Amino acid sequence: MRLYVDELYVDEFDVDEALIRVDENVKTMSVPGQASVSSQTWYLLCLVSFVAPIGIQTVLLPWLVVVEMQASGAALGLVQFCLQLPAIFLILVGGLLADRVDRAKILIVSHGVGAIPPLALAFGIFLDALSLPLIMAYAIAMGTLTAFAQPARDGMLNQIAQEQLQRAVTITMGLTFGGQVVGFLLGGTAESLGPSVLLIAQALGMLLGIGFAVKLLPLGVAQRAAIAHQSQTGSGLAILEGLKWVVASSSMLPILLLVFMMSLLYGGAYMVLVPVVARDAYGAGAAEIAQCFVAFVGGTILVTYLLVQIGGLANPLRAFPLALVGGGGCLILASMATEFEYFLASLVLWGMCGAVAMSMSRTLLQQAAPEAYRSRVLAIFSLANLGGMPIGGLLLGYSSLVFGGQASLWAVALAMTLVVVIFQSTRTLGLWSQEPINESTL
Repeated sequence: MRLYVDELYVDEFDVDEALIRVDENVKTMSVPGQASVSSQTWYLLCLVSFVAPIGIQTVLLPWLVVVEMQASGAALGLVQFCLQLPAIFLILVGGLLADRVDRAKILIVSHGVGAIPPLALAFGIFLDALSLPLIMAYAIAMGTLTAFAQPARDGMLNQIAQEQLQRAVTITMGLTFGGQVVGFLLGGTAESLGPSVLLIAQALGMLLGIGFAVKLLPLGVAQRAAIAHQSQTGSGLAILEGLKWVVASSSMLPILLLVFMMSLLYGGAYMVLVPVVARDAYGAGAAEIAQCFVAFVGGTILVTYLLVQIGGLANPLRAFPLALVGGGGCLILASMATEFEYFLASLVLWGMCGAVAMSMSRTLLQQAAPEAYRSRVLAIFSLANLGGMPIGGLLLGYSSLVFGGQASLWAVALAMTLVVVIFQSTRTLGLWSQEPINESTL
């Protein structure tokens, strides 16, 4: 029996070797009459064209809710809940789609559709019809888009990483936050340029990414070879296969649980408590809220750069929980800051710890995920990474009403410390293994 992939055919027992050859052939893609352009370059440009518009959104949504509309932290928590809610229900479906459909095509559609919600919100503002339900509808739409775009982008990373996975993960994460900084700085001009102008810029940024995603279409050759090699099952069973990979790994599951708690506590604090504390304690507007996010990301970029320079960390499993505890200490410092500048400095330190935690957790999961199931496994990672934010945003939004934003930062730090203690204790007692998954047992 022979398997045909475009013009390539191989005997069924030589598929793995063929996959390697195909993957090597698409590392670089040349255009007739032009110099060869690496797929990594197009991938990173496509990434930035998505995260920079999201950076505008990150500043603009809190500003619209807590400053422009003068709503409470609970209202902001509700908006952030709507933004992250689709991840809970759709990101596993997005992972399955990314394993079965050309990932570049998914990104092309995502960038095109991603221009619609900001234009609709800008039109609503133009009509003087800004309301909490309108912002919530926008948040649900953008959250749905992310649930499909992120697994496609994550699944493509291994194809372009070559042999330096941790370096590729770290660079990708650094550019993710670097692109967001551009968006943050633009979002900070909301009071001078107006939100409608920024929303139009956000839509244009999304549309720009279509051209970059088109350049990634040749990467689909290796993906189609992997698809031809695996048996096709129904959608529900296919998603369960990805879950089975995670549950069967006694090393992967604890990491994902820790990622979920990071999302629940730190994700909620980042999206809700930071802008609420900035407004209540320091009278922040759009520019100051943008500075808060830039401070966090600035620390992240600094440590990301250092990680790239030193070639990563030798023991990601040790660095991940230590970085989480360090992040809790930074939040305690932030809660005690007497001046806005000290608050920003604490956020820089928090971002430095966050860079280590996010890079190490993604590296651990990327190393364990097999090609045929990669997007589904990484979608489960994304579910853990994003799924806690809606709950955390709601809980911490109401906590800020009852106890205040600064006291809530203390609660987050102490809760994360307790989670890490439990994680380390179970590891020390040998309740979970650090052995890799054995594919033959599944």
